[in-house]
Amino acid sequence: MSGKLRWLIVGSAIGLFIVAALWRKEKPTPIAEAVMPTPHQGLETAVSTSTSQTIPIPTTIPNEPAPSTHIVQVGETLFSIATTYNLTVDELALANNILDPSQIFVEQLLRIPGEPSLDVAVETATPTSAVTAVSPTIPPSTPPITNNQSLENIDYLSPETRQHIKEIYTNGQQIGRNPHAFSKLGDSTIMAPGLLVQFDQDAYNLGDFAYLQSVIDHFAGSFERYGAATYVGLHSWTVFDPMIADKTWCFGNETLLACEFRLHNPSILFIRLGSNDAGIPESFDQNTREVVQYTIDNGVIPILGTKADRFEGADNINNQILRQIATDYNVPLWDFDTIAATLPNRGLDPEDNIHINKATVTNDYTQPTAYQSGQAMQDLSALLMLEAVLQEINN
Repeated sequence: MSGKLRWLIVGSAIGLFIVAALWRKEKPTPIAEAVMPTPHQGLETAVSTSTSQTIPIPTTIPNEPAPSTHIVQVGETLFSIATTYNLTVDELALANNILDPSQIFVEQLLRIPGEPSLDVAVETATPTSAVTAVSPTIPPSTPPITNNQSLENIDYLSPETRQHIKEIYTNGQQIGRNPHAFSKLGDSTIMAPGLLVQFDQDAYNLGDFAYLQSVIDHFAGSFERYGAATYVGLHSWTVFDPMIADKTWCFGNETLLACEFRLHNPSILFIRLGSNDAGIPESFDQNTREVVQYTIDNGVIPILGTKADRFEGADNINNQILRQIATDYNVPLWDFDTIAATLPNRGLDPEDNIHINKATVTNDYTQPTAYQSGQAMQDLSALLMLEAVLQEINN
């Protein structure tokens, strides 16, 4: 990594919207024909007004038997497959011994029943049983985001973390943190290409993840902002070094993180560190803990993000440290490393194997190629993490 890249985009657009995240947990949103979302228009951006449609649950057996098997494709869910074959989620899950409707994966072979199993009474496949069988925490219309990695691998929050998130947020609101703003702390691995920036631009199609539009609307203006806390070649030990803070925006003895908190006043902070801390695991551990504690003390929820590269060696020690810190401090872990493991070349640029591959810069989640793209999957997994945190602070 060489050269110096700094972009600082000041200003945040405060959205005045009601978060629809909890709503979609109560009513599963059926898969609709994908359309390109309307681009943001500053404070005039409106929350999506698309309404849900009821998918009737069949109470009778189809006259013609369905095909006997189905191979799961990218973007499909048990809900969408069941609807295709005029089945309920219960019927399809039962035929394949699936206990959790969210746990299916690409290229999985599913048995498509032409009629209910002989050892199960027909009356069990009623609308009531179908509704109660659906997991209340994961929308049935949401597919595994890539290969065998489900949403629970990305946005799982322990009960202790859920409680801590609320405490941090409450403290932040008491000192005036902006509930509609988030910031980023990190090196060039989240700057080139920019993490989440396309969600502030007309450059995405959420497809089956349309319910995430409410999160995009809620934090409009923060996505394409690089901010004062991103720095090419940033080490964990230089986060609190005032010398690297841009004095165009920051005070003389102000660190880049303190500067960003003052300028953008976020309620949430994405933290991506570790690629420049090879060979010093003890120092990286200590310094990152200081960053997390400082963030918490300032009423900002830290989201620790693992990285895709193996710059410090095959032992992946820095990611292990990040996971442990998230556990010790009960803060959210955006474990992008688990998603990177399912992508070609871990989603990295083959020329340096550190930065995210931007060869396919298309956040169109109706296309199979998006689920093999480093940038698209980094953005989607981060957005899912943001949505999970937003649910907790609004719960």
